[in-house]
Amino acid sequence: MDSVEFYTTDVECARVEVGRLFCPHRLTLRAERSVKLRLAAHRLGELGVVDLDYGSPVRVQPEPLPFYLVQMPYRGTGLVRHAGRDVVVSADTAVVISPQEPFEKEWSAGTPHRIFHVQRTSVERELRRLLGHPPEEPVRFEPGASTTTPQARAWRRGLDFFAEELAGAGESSLLDHPAVAQRFEEALVGQLLITHRHNYSDELAATAGRRPPSRLVRRACALIRDHHDEPLTVGDVAEALGVGVRTLQECFRRELGSTPTAYLRACRLDVVHDALRAAESGTSVTAIALEHGFVHMGRFASDYRARFGESPSATLRG
Repeated sequence: MDSVEFYTTDVECARVEVGRLFCPHRLTLRAERSVKLRLAAHRLGELGVVDLDYGSPVRVQPEPLPFYLVQMPYRGTGLVRHAGRDVVVSADTAVVISPQEPFEKEWSAGTPHRIFHVQRTSVERELRRLLGHPPEEPVRFEPGASTTTPQARAWRRGLDFFAEELAGAGESSLLDHPAVAQRFEEALVGQLLITHRHNYSDELAATAGRRPPSRLVRRACALIRDHHDEPLTVGDVAEALGVGVRTLQECFRRELGSTPTAYLRACRLDVVHDALRAAESGTSVTAIALEHGFVHMGRFASDYRARFGESPSATLRG
């Protein structure tokens, strides 16, 4: 559990300290000669909460983020340009920033806001649980998000409770036990996916009204996960389960909105992604890809970028 509190009137100090929490960026004063930055940040695992107030009208031009970020003013207004949209942010409207998408922000004076940030891996892991299969492309949220709906208010109450528990470090907290903290993080990320619209929202709504996957599909998914590193085909899976290929494909289509081949490819891509992140200096992207069943490097690179929003070599360097 990490915590930081900071105050400064120096623009460069403000830029550096905020950059340490998020990413490198330009910070420009729009009227006054100094800021009155107040910052309190708390992080647990892959989630973090930051209370931030520049105290002066500023323009912020960051590099694309590697994680998801939700900004929610307590009062005042801001203008955020993201994903081809201009979002006027206020106490009634939050902005949700998706990774690897350029954006910039302008805040009026007196716009303290709460920020929630979460790593991509956490969002994708929770979405997989909700959908019942791995997502085939990155989650992209709609930039503008109402904070006044019942679901949004419920999510904010959960976030505020999470922030209070993090801020009370040193005292007894519900988040002291790792297993409890993990369950709370999962619930918070899951509710974020249900509350704020994104490119999987329609599928999530349809999934909520469907029955759980059948025993056949569950067995097929488990078999694919256990043998993804072998030269596996849909025919092999169908034969092992004692059904026809067309039957297996139809069950995947009907119950998961996907195919066995797509599920296998997503599993392999996830493992390659983890391997690249953990790889030591000098490791080859090609070697890792071949090790996990990818033989067409061009298609592999394209599928990888579509799923994770960056090239395999960028993951390896990171």
